[in-house]
Amino acid sequence: MKNIDIRFNEKTMSLLNQFLGKKFEKYKCDPFDFSPTVYGIVGIFVDGLIYKLTNFCDVLDYYGKNEDVAVFKFETSEEKEIKSCIVDEEMIETPINSTIQKIHIINENQKLFYHSEQTYNVWVTRGIIFFLEDNREISFEKNIWFSEDISIQRGYNLIEKFEPTDIFVEGWEECEGYTPSCSREIIELK
Repeated sequence: MKNIDIRFNEKTMSLLNQFLGKKFEKYKCDPFDFSPTVYGIVGIFVDGLIYKLTNFCDVLDYYGKNEDVAVFKFETSEEKEIKSCIVDEEMIETPINSTIQKIHIINENQKLFYHSEQTYNVWVTRGIIFFLEDNREISFEKNIWFSEDISIQRGYNLIEKFEPTDIFVEGWEECEGYTPSCSREIIELK
C-alpha cells in the first residue's frame, strides 16, 4: 500500500495556532470574476504580519502515475510576494478587522482499494476556516487535485459549502475493480 500525506505539517499547524486571539486584518487576492475562486495565491494579513496561502502544482504520485498535483501551503511572506500569477491582473484587498476565535483545518482521507486490497491511503488538507469574534467565518478551500484554484467564502456554516467527499468516489465509478472511499476530519485550533 502506498501512503501519501500532503496535509499541513507541524510547522504550519504551529503557525496557525499562533493566530488565535489575533486580529485578521484583511486578505488580498485576484478579483472574483464569475465565482468566489482565485488562482494560486492569497495574502493573509494577521496582526501586522503577512502570510501566503498557495495552491501550486508539485509532481506527485497520483494513484500510480506521476502527475502535477496542487498542494496547499501556508507560510510567512513579504508584501512583494503577494502578487497575482495572472499577467496584468491587479489584486484586491478585502478588509476583515476581526479577532480570530478559532480555526478549523479540514483534511480528507482518500482510500483506494483494488479487488478489496487497499492500494492507496492519501491524506490531503482541503481547507481552512477562520471563526471570527463577530460569529462570521472565512474559508479558503483547495479545489480538486489538478486545479490551482482556491475558493474563498464568507458567511456562516461554511463547512457546508465545501465540495462533498462524494466527488472523489464518483471519479472512480468507471474504473472496474476499484473501490474508493473518502472521509473528512476537522482539526480545531482554539
